[in-house]
Amino acid sequence: MLFILSLALWSCDKDEDRIIIKDGVGPVISSSQTNLVLVETDKDKDAVTFSWERANFGYNAAASYALEFDVEGNNFATPQVVEVESGLVRTFKVGELNNIANFLEMTGFQPGGMEVRVKATVGNAVDPVYSDPISLTVTPYLAEPEYPVIYLVGAAAENGWDNTKATPFFRNEEDPFVYTLTTQLTAGDFKLLGMLGKWGPAWGMGEENEDGSIDLNFRPTEGDPDVPNFTGLVPADGFYTITVSLRDNTVKVEPFAGGATAPTYSAIGLVGEFSNWGANPDVMMTRTSANSHIWTATLTLANASEVKFRVNQDWGTNWGAGADVSNWYGKGSFGSSNIKMTAGTYLVQFNDLTGEYVFIEQ
Repeated sequence: MLFILSLALWSCDKDEDRIIIKDGVGPVISSSQTNLVLVETDKDKDAVTFSWERANFGYNAAASYALEFDVEGNNFATPQVVEVESGLVRTFKVGELNNIANFLEMTGFQPGGMEVRVKATVGNAVDPVYSDPISLTVTPYLAEPEYPVIYLVGAAAENGWDNTKATPFFRNEEDPFVYTLTTQLTAGDFKLLGMLGKWGPAWGMGEENEDGSIDLNFRPTEGDPDVPNFTGLVPADGFYTITVSLRDNTVKVEPFAGGATAPTYSAIGLVGEFSNWGANPDVMMTRTSANSHIWTATLTLANASEVKFRVNQDWGTNWGAGADVSNWYGKGSFGSSNIKMTAGTYLVQFNDLTGEYVFIEQ
């Protein structure tokens, strides 16, 4: 009897040592600034620092943190999210905060309300907790993102995970926050990059939406936590269109039915005033076997020049400008107006499937 009583008491002691998981208490966030006027010349300077206390989950939890940004009054319905992992402080450069403001569609050069909160998570078994939001007044300086183009890298891409050879996207004429790429892809994962040869800024996979699009998970710099690869969006080899909206913070991948039956050209080149409209040889573009409809070339213009694309140095098949003849990106059509370019050296990319082009200044 004494042995049984002792065993019962020992069991009670052990029960007292059990970890009781309860609803967490959110951290308290503070910021070093609450009124920020962002200036482009200061884009590499520190703008604001956010700091917070550890969330309380009732035990010594290894919590992960993320900062959520949204416009005032939107109740974080469509926030921009920056992962911080276990950190309790995060400083943003002027350029980083300005990008977030533009993604949130805040009006350029006008003060607007932005709200920021911290999300703390410890795993799927426990609901996340949030800090109370703090309010900032932010005056952004851009009406479009700072990325001339974004890039595709990964197993699905032509050059795999070599971020120095990532594939540039094209820009949408109607919305500069939208980037598109229609091309042949290999079944596999991928990421999106903001700069060639760097792993930040970058975008990875977030939650799936009802319309089939995927939320973007943003990594501002290489020093920030990595983001997940986009998986399952390219299930088989074939032609696809990838549409990225940095305004809506989404990516959508759809099969491109016309790719398999589209005409294949043996040679495409650049012609224009710089070549006396064909009196001198065209600047010939190159393609690869993995990307038979995407053409690239380096074009150096000593002076401003009107430019077109044409097949086999002949006027029978040619493409010109999109809606704005003076813009460095657009979607041309057969026989459309000349593209008007300023002097400089450009990496030129052209898609004969869509007529899209981009002149990336070097």
